This record gives sequence, C-alpha cells and structure tokens, in this order.
Amino acid sequence: MTDAAKNSALKTLLSAINPLQRGQQHPLDTPQVRNNAGGFVYALGDEARLTRFLVLGSDGGTFYAGAQAHTVQATDFLRALVERDAALALRIMLDVVRAGRAPRPDPALLVLALIAKTAPDVADRQAAWRALPEVARTGTMLLHFLAFVKALGGWGRLTRRGVANVYENLDVDRLTLWAVKYKGRDGWTQADALRLAHPRTADPVRNAVLKFMVSGDLVPPPAADAPALRVIEGHQRVQEAPNDEAAARLMLDYGLPVEGVPTHLRGPEVYRAAMQTNGLTWLLRNLGNLSRVEVLSVNDRELVDAAVARLTDPLALARGRIHPLDALKARLVYAAGRGVRGKGTWLPVPRVVDALEEAFHMAFGQVRPAGTRHLLALDVSGSMTWGEVAGVPGLTPNMAAAAMSMLALRTEPEALTMGFADQFRALGITPRDSLEATMRKAQSASFGATDCAQPMRWAAQANVDVDTFVVYTDNETWAGTVHPSVALDQYRQRTGLAARLIVVGLTATQFSIADPHRSDMLDVVGFDTAAPDLMSAFARGEL
Repeated sequence: MTDAAKNSALKTLLSAINPLQRGQQHPLDTPQVRNNAGGFVYALGDEARLTRFLVLGSDGGTFYAGAQAHTVQATDFLRALVERDAALALRIMLDVVRAGRAPRPDPALLVLALIAKTAPDVADRQAAWRALPEVARTGTMLLHFLAFVKALGGWGRLTRRGVANVYENLDVDRLTLWAVKYKGRDGWTQADALRLAHPRTADPVRNAVLKFMVSGDLVPPPAADAPALRVIEGHQRVQEAPNDEAAARLMLDYGLPVEGVPTHLRGPEVYRAAMQTNGLTWLLRNLGNLSRVEVLSVNDRELVDAAVARLTDPLALARGRIHPLDALKARLVYAAGRGVRGKGTWLPVPRVVDALEEAFHMAFGQVRPAGTRHLLALDVSGSMTWGEVAGVPGLTPNMAAAAMSMLALRTEPEALTMGFADQFRALGITPRDSLEATMRKAQSASFGATDCAQPMRWAAQANVDVDTFVVYTDNETWAGTVHPSVALDQYRQRTGLAARLIVVGLTATQFSIADPHRSDMLDVVGFDTAAPDLMSAFARGEL
C-alpha cells in the first residue's frame, strides 16, 4: 500500500471513531476551532468576545498565549469589529458601561476611541463623540481617552467639537472638582485639552473655572453667587497652609478633596478630613494609607465604625459605582498589610477586612437563588496560576474562581465545590470559609492539565445528582478523552436529569467550552456584575 493510500485509510478510520474516544485534541462535528493550548473549543461571537474584553481586559493574557501576544490579538479583533460593525461595538460598550459591569474604564475608553477615530461611517464616529461624556465620567478618564485618540490619529474637527462638548455641558460642580483633582494623566493636562478644543460658553462661572484650568488664576465673575468656585478658592488657600491641621480645617470648610492638598501636607489630620470630603472609591484605595498613618486603627472605634458603615452601605456602593473587583482588590491589599509595590506597611483592622469581604458580595447586588443542585467546579490546572485577572496584581485565575464560587456557595442551598484538572478532587471549601481561606485552598491545589469534562464524568461515576454544573476556567482546555459537551450529554442520558452547564471565563480569551448553539449551555464572563443573576436565571430555566 502506498503512503498516500495509508494516509487516506488512516483519515477514514479516525473520522469514524466515536467523539467519546477521540478526545479534545480533535473537533466534534459541530463547528470548533483550535485554541492556544492545542485543544478544540468554540469560538466566541463578536458580542461575547467584546463583552469579555470590556469586563476583563487583556492584562496578563493567558499562560499559553502570553500577555503581549494576547493584547495584540485583542486589539486586532477590536479594530476588525469596528471596521465591520461600529454600531454594534458602541451598543455593547454602552450597555456594559451603563450597567457598571466592568471594573476598569480603560477597555471601554479604547473601544470608544477606536470608533470615534476609525469607524468607516461618519454617523458612527459622531455617535461615539456624543457618548464621550457618559463613558469618560472623570477628568482622569477623559485625559486617558485623549491619549488613545492621539495614538489613533490626533485631533480633527470632530475631535475638537467632541471634547469641547464635554467641557461645555459637564455639571459645573463636577467641572470644579476636575479642576483640582484631575490635572494631568498620560502626558496630558486639562489645560492641553482646553487649548486644543476651544470650548465656548456664555456662563460666567463656567468660564471662570475653565480659565483657572488653563492659567491657574481664579477670577470670579463680578457680583456673582458662585458656590461652585469655593472648591477652587479652598484649593488656592490650602497651598499656603502651615501644617496638616490647618489644611484639614480648610478641606472641611471648603469641601476640598485630598487631591487638592499639596503632597507635603497630607498628614494624619488631612487623611482624617478626607474620610468626609472624598468618595467611597478613594476610601477603598486608601485604607492602607489611613492605617499606615494610624488614622484608621483598632484604637479609634468611632472612625472604624464610620469606615465599616460606608463600606457596607448598599446604596453607597451603588451610588459610587463600586465594582466587586474593586472591593476584592482592596481586601487583598489591605489584609496583606503592605502596598502592592512594597511601599508602606500597616496593621490591618480585622473589622475593616471583614467589611471589605462583605462589600465584595454586596457589590454584585441582590442575587436570587436558583434553588437547584449545584456542582461548582474550579479549574486548578497549571495555567490558572499564571497571569492576573483584570489587571489586579496577585489575583490569579484560580484565586478569582474561588472568589466567584463563594457567591453561589453562599446563595444556593445545595452546592458542592470541587477542583479539577486531569483529575477531580475535593477542595475542602465550605460556605463558612472566609474569602481568604477559600482562595488559599484553591491556590494550593494546582495539579495536572485541564480536562473540563471532569465535573460531568465524576458526577456520573459517583451517582451525584446535579442540576447545574458551573465550571470556572481560563478556557484553555485540551486534556482528556471526552469533550465537555459530550460529557454533559452522557450525564443527562445516564441520570435522566436535564442538567445544564454554565462556563465562567476568567480571562479574556476568544474561546469557550460552552457550545453557543445549545440552550442547555451558557457562557458568562467572570466578574461581570450581571453574571450572578444571569447564572441564577439560567439555572432556574428562565433563559
């Protein structure tokens, strides 16, 4: 037999092998693609892939693709999508922004800049510029957006008018805060933007603020009642304050944020005042500094009570657009007692650590239990210990999986948490475990290569009744002899249960093990604030 004949016969033999025996290194009959690990999975559609990028970004990539290659892949996809359907990209991005589903603004700002500067249709570019005030909610976000704009082609007529529109219509009280809080970012200043945009307004108070942002001089309009200008007046007066006590008094008198105080004056009294003048986002980011200067300590019960009350106030969390990942990051850093870059140490206050854990769960909103029998399967393979989730230092995918699984474990009356790689093992995680203990158990359990069919196969062999399988993974599946979708079918046939599979992706890859064409499988994005409710509704059969 010739070599050509042998190859033809082998190809015919392989195509006849049952998918159960062919494993994940071979595609099923349904459309699949090869992922970065060499296994066959499902390619995400444009909407799902863009949502994943907006929520998770591309920081850290995956172990297989690498951070730099993964970022290039994401950027190429965004450019192609904007070229193909800019209106779709804008709609999805605005949906995510309006619902507060993403922890970081940078991905949305990049998508908006790509549409505003590169969309083929001028109507789409105009729509992007109209959306700018909604997406760039702070002065820092606007300046970061302008850095993207410069990289994508610089300033033109639409750019000038779009940026001017922000300054002309922003609430004047917010504009005043921009003037003292957000002076520069990414090589840009508010003065740079104003000189290029040339906003025009007949409002004398707004003009006074804009002039201050450009020249640093405040010239109040004559005979005008302008309370909005008091923040700028306080900012100017605090420059001459002799010490932090005097600076703190000025902060309280003028409602001045701590960013308006010179760095050399930011002592304990200024930080104490900032707990009243600054928002919840600032508090989350500066808990370590507050404890470092011994403002927030076990000796000051009143101040600890105030901090805990703010951190666990559901209305304050919603009003401040606090994302669960913000609370989780704050907890990881504060509980560690040292800064991410090793600068500064402090003694964490236990009640504050507990409040941050509560804030993490509360930031997802009220989740209605599905009331089904859940098997929560955490991918603990080697790839899950690499990289960062959504740019949070030290937060690996398997730690993120543990944190996400705690939501369901504490919500659902019947839920079991297990770990899988090429085997299936108990992790010893219980609903009473702290977030830190849960992540530690997952982090210490890394073993083997990824086989995402393990949860369904184990449940079938162990005769465990499961209505909802929830797999937390970075989607880099390749090991094993059975495709996950086939394993789900096998389980349903063996038990007679109409089991469903939810796949929670924790990195912004373009792949999923959930078949998008099947109604009993759902792909969601980890740390999307919409995910828990969506998963619960799907488990109840409402989707």
